Amino acid sequence: MRRARSRDGWILLGLWLAGVLLDGLWLQGHAQPPAWDQGEHLSRALGVWRVLGEAAPFDPLWWQRLWAETPTYRGPFTYLVTAPVFALLGPGYGSAILSNSLFQALLLGSLYGLGRLAHSRAAGLWAAFLCAVAPALLNQRSDYLIDFSLTAVLTATWWLLTVRVLGRPRHPWLWSLGGGLGLGAVVLTRPTGLVMLWLPLLGLAWRALVPLLRQGRPAPRARFGRLVEVLLAAGAATAVAWPWWSQNWLTILSTVNKARQWGVLYQDGLEANTLAGWLFYPRLLPTMAGAGLVAVVVAGGALSRWQRRGGPGPILPWRRLTWWLSFPLGALLLATLMSTKDFRFVLPLVPQLCLGLGIVLASAAGRWTPVWRLAVVGIGIWGALASQFALAANPTAFPPRPPVAGPPWPLEAIVATVRQRSPHQLSTLAVLPDSQGLNAFNLDAEGRRQEFRVAARQTVAPVDQLDGDLAGFDWFLLKGGDQGVMSDERQAALDGLVRRSPAFQAAGSWPLPDGSRAELFGRRDLGLEVVPVACGPGRDLDLSLAVEPPPPLRPGSGAVLVSRLRGPAAELRDGLLLLDWLPQPSAASGPLATGTGPAWRHDRGIGQGMVRAAPGGCLEVRERLALVVPGGLPDGSYRLRARALDRQGRPLALRSAPLTLTVAGGGAAQRGETRAMDAGAPPNRIDQLLELGRLLRAGDLDRLFRQVGQINQRDPQQIYLSQGERLLRARLQETGADPGEADLEDLYGLALAQALQRHADGAVDTLQRIVSLEPTNPHALMALGFVQLYRFHPGQAQVALDAAAQLDPGNRTLRTLRAVARGLRLDVAGTLALLR
Repeated sequence: MRRARSRDGWILLGLWLAGVLLDGLWLQGHAQPPAWDQGEHLSRALGVWRVLGEAAPFDPLWWQRLWAETPTYRGPFTYLVTAPVFALLGPGYGSAILSNSLFQALLLGSLYGLGRLAHSRAAGLWAAFLCAVAPALLNQRSDYLIDFSLTAVLTATWWLLTVRVLGRPRHPWLWSLGGGLGLGAVVLTRPTGLVMLWLPLLGLAWRALVPLLRQGRPAPRARFGRLVEVLLAAGAATAVAWPWWSQNWLTILSTVNKARQWGVLYQDGLEANTLAGWLFYPRLLPTMAGAGLVAVVVAGGALSRWQRRGGPGPILPWRRLTWWLSFPLGALLLATLMSTKDFRFVLPLVPQLCLGLGIVLASAAGRWTPVWRLAVVGIGIWGALASQFALAANPTAFPPRPPVAGPPWPLEAIVATVRQRSPHQLSTLAVLPDSQGLNAFNLDAEGRRQEFRVAARQTVAPVDQLDGDLAGFDWFLLKGGDQGVMSDERQAALDGLVRRSPAFQAAGSWPLPDGSRAELFGRRDLGLEVVPVACGPGRDLDLSLAVEPPPPLRPGSGAVLVSRLRGPAAELRDGLLLLDWLPQPSAASGPLATGTGPAWRHDRGIGQGMVRAAPGGCLEVRERLALVVPGGLPDGSYRLRARALDRQGRPLALRSAPLTLTVAGGGAAQRGETRAMDAGAPPNRIDQLLELGRLLRAGDLDRLFRQVGQINQRDPQQIYLSQGERLLRARLQETGADPGEADLEDLYGLALAQALQRHADGAVDTLQRIVSLEPTNPHALMALGFVQLYRFHPGQAQVALDAAAQLDPGNRTLRTLRAVARGLRLDVAGTLALLR
């Protein structure tokens, strides 16, 4: 028996190595970049790899950074498995594809175990072989998406649960624990994958409850044992998935809904109320395993059964049969009921089909069966080569995916051009085209691969606000010809603005394989430049500023604040600048005579957090930021007071040349005057954060989240939130116990920064302070209730939301949040009353 198991292990190892060799040969001939989803997955994997390289497992902030790399329903497990492959082979698309080999090993081993449990060792080996040559699995194994890893994790979890339910393991508690860990891994791979196990999970719950319903007084172990095991599995799953889920559950649910809406718009739809919808997957699944192969196996099995028609057939107890069918039938029913159809949605069912075919191969008997099985092996290998290399006629009826050589797309050169001009900072590239070979996703992955110096983003501003995008980005990538499926008049309008703007110049041009050209435009005067310089005798920071155009400025007008800051790189990377424009005392009467008139601020992070130079040595950080003079500011002279803080909020020694700004002219500037300055300098994102706080205070949530989306595209790591939190904390500490109107605005900005960073505890403290200062604002109470819901504190959320409802009874969003709070408290009557 031990020798047979060893032989099986060598056979499985040979299958796995053959698959690795096949994938390696495929990659040798493939020269195309990742497409849209593949580029996003690669970018996420590179981010996880970098965070793991800075491992600090005892630091809660490190775990928060790790989980923040995967805020959507595409969980981190696939990327965590990919990271060691990056460390071994180097980061890149090819390495990411080869990481699927680890999931292939898990899949083959799990399927072999299922085959042994269902029938025999031979059935397990045949199932593993059929899985290794299934064209749909080969298709996904030579790509970098989550569907293949989800298939492997689901199959492994199904095996663990099946051993516990149908087998007689020596240590059943360990198998229950393993099943729970597997369920947690499914959630960490893609939470929606868990619903494919809905029927087996329902069966497990029923299996645990039945002993509790029996009459009599059975032993406690017989009565409560299964329930305890189910609770153990649930606890293990929660322990694995909860840290990631609890931090990102809101964005997970929102992206699931967004993916559903996208699928309805752009994917094939066959509704479940049509015959075609019900037959779609039953017709597709045989081709996913190889139509020719399935036909030969089924024909041989039918012949064997016909030859043995007089004898008794194998009878499987109905309870065992029900369990074996619960996963594939439950998942197939769920996929059929979905309005969108795609072969990847049922990919986890292909191993189950291979398992059934493997049982047929192992159970058939007759003199002709050796030739039949040899033919199965030959057809399987033929189908695998036809699917992956298109070497011959394809017997699988599944679309082949051969490697595409062709001329390469210039992603590496585009990113290198941006880095050449800005090597010591993180640059954000606005990508207008959205074609398969050139898009924001694969360019962002390439930027991360090149030392995380370039981030690529799509533009999201509406067509009437394109001036904000023109001001917010230093780099634009344009393309001729086909722009991709998501292009519209907004991209075309922005393309024309960039080409006509005197603030931008051409920085590079590359021919593309589709016959068009990619053109890179960069700002003539970059909003940020980081230059290494020789260190001076001291460690003081040296700041010089100038204003363009020169004063006087009109209230409400725009200008450009040009700054040069020199100092040690370690302090400039994470430092903050507090800039106050203070009224200049004069001999005139009025408030300015004593210098007590209104002051205004221009706080910001040094380099807006984009400095990426090594911590040693010294730097000069040159910035050009839009400076907006507040409307209604009295005429007069305003003197600059500059201070600097380090990462911990401690003051840094700063030398600053005196600068006085004159404000004159009475009325507000014309709108076109401010807009003219916008294209010449990026906005100060701390000023934008304070404006977002005002929108929160006013309850203008639609406008708030639209602007957050636009700012987040221009600041790809949302550094303005952490910098804003530190700056506003420093400002509020200066206020003391007597806050004024300006401090209340700072509190709203601080609360928003904390909430958007998912710093829920800090956001609650800030919002409670706001409510104590402004108890009649329903929007503050609603925000407090929302954050309490995020923390899963429905009781405290309900108190705040009910108080808000008394102030604003007609708010529909508030009504929905109140229903959610009551639902989490299991108040069914209250929930239904609010939902009517």
